[in-house]
Amino acid sequence: MIDPLPRYDAVAITLHWAVALLILAAFGLGLTVDDFPSGWKSAVINLHALIGLAVLVLSLARLAWRLGHRPPPYQPPLAPLAARLAHLGHLLLYVLMIAVPAIGVPTLLFRGLGLDFGLFQLASPLARNREIYRPLTEIHELGSYLMIALAAGHAAVAVFHQMVARDQLMRRMLP
Repeated sequence: MIDPLPRYDAVAITLHWAVALLILAAFGLGLTVDDFPSGWKSAVINLHALIGLAVLVLSLARLAWRLGHRPPPYQPPLAPLAARLAHLGHLLLYVLMIAVPAIGVPTLLFRGLGLDFGLFQLASPLARNREIYRPLTEIHELGSYLMIALAAGHAAVAVFHQMVARDQLMRRMLP
């Protein structure tokens, strides 16, 4: 049986869900870092940073893939206002998926922290500077909350389309 629903390709679907899960993991670690035993704090911060780097790399890969591969058309087509809102929401999510981890890197470095990749470590080339890392931390956190809020809205709209509108829109991005 042929599935008439236009769907995203396997690469787009894989990148979408990998980035989504990594964002949730990084956000969860960022929220709970102070709840871990003090001896674990540097490892949790390092894991948060490594996941953030993965989000950055995969988001750039996702953006590159998206620029070279048009998304499948909506069936039925969205109303013009809904289509504009969907486009704006996706654009903002892409900006935040890149900006939040990109801001996290200098935040980490200006804290005087490096990265431990397991097989090798990279020390921070920057001196600890509270006047720089404090505002960067605030921007990073604010961006994180905004990204999670947009992602939650994105998920809510997808569930609305699936459960209320019953147009199977969510199936386009399911494996």
